[in-house]
Amino acid sequence: MNHGHQGAMLRQVQSPSCARVTVDGRELLNFGGSGYLGLDGNPFLAEEGAAALRKYGVHSQLGRHYGFASVPNLDAETAARDYFAVDGAMYFGTGYLFGLIAIPALAEVCDTIFIDEAAHYSLRDGAQASGKPVHHFAHRDADSLARLLARKLATGQRPLIATDGMFPTFGTVAPLAQLARLARRHDGWLAVDESHAFGTLGANGRGAVEACGVPRERVVAGGSMAKAFAAHGGIAVGPAGMMERLWRMPAARGAALGSSAGAAMSAASLRLVRRQPELRARLLANSRQLKRGLRELGQAIDDNDSPVAAFVPGNAAHMRGIQARLMEQGIFITYSNYVGAGPEGALRIAAFADHSEDDIQRLLSALGRLLLGAPARLGSLAGRQA
Repeated sequence: MNHGHQGAMLRQVQSPSCARVTVDGRELLNFGGSGYLGLDGNPFLAEEGAAALRKYGVHSQLGRHYGFASVPNLDAETAARDYFAVDGAMYFGTGYLFGLIAIPALAEVCDTIFIDEAAHYSLRDGAQASGKPVHHFAHRDADSLARLLARKLATGQRPLIATDGMFPTFGTVAPLAQLARLARRHDGWLAVDESHAFGTLGANGRGAVEACGVPRERVVAGGSMAKAFAAHGGIAVGPAGMMERLWRMPAARGAALGSSAGAAMSAASLRLVRRQPELRARLLANSRQLKRGLRELGQAIDDNDSPVAAFVPGNAAHMRGIQARLMEQGIFITYSNYVGAGPEGALRIAAFADHSEDDIQRLLSALGRLLLGAPARLGSLAGRQA
């Protein structure tokens, strides 16, 4: 292991992060991270990326604001328009840029920003960068938003409502249908970070916007291609006219190209997932088996079709102990203190499409032995219902 930030020991990941991952020379059964469709290390995607590097180099030096566009980037945008059934799509260098590009662009046609209190850092940074007034509503609480709109939005003003589609730590889903109705009532827009929902939620894997039945006319959705799609870079999808506005934002002009390999892998992955709906079917079956088993162990797990389950069985030291004992048995789960985890953190478990039923049962059996007698509760933010 190497020393990392502030002297902490870093474990070396020596393989793709699929259902099996090699860490410090040891193979582990892996339920950590976000490789939901089991495509990390897919040879077809890797070869598409390598071919783009050989043909186009790492990236183009000529940007959109000069009237040029990289062929792999354009192909990724074509694949995204087809996959999401929209007329506008944008490919950029990393998913984190979504908030810094989309929210300032939408703020040009809105007056005040209303953002979920547990929204991803990217959305928070984008709201701050917009220069518009920002108000936070209670997590996944449309009634809280409605009250805030009544107090803070002047007559004739238009809101921009920003939220994650699926929240990354607990796998909970935003009440997008209710949020979208509130946005439409005030002639506003909805910005949705779909990083963890793209490829996992919705009848066609188009994310929480699709799963919640929200029309896309006044929605910009986007996020990372490095989760379910196992590629690199970020995308935004929505009305074509709004995508043109996104391209004029400083973050888009200054840092948006990304790599040719990332763009080519993104295009290839979107097409592969569209051709192989069985990937999402296996993921859904595994997610349901995992969550059913965790509930049988007494854990309060949100009832949805996301591949993520998280819970808080005690304090941070107790949870770290559970994680360590599972590691001793060759099973990895995440002790998370990521956004929305709460003061003690949480144990986060992700199902992947390449897990077998036996893999999930092995985890549940090991957890059952460790959780015996431990109190079950959700974190303060995760437990608050919309």
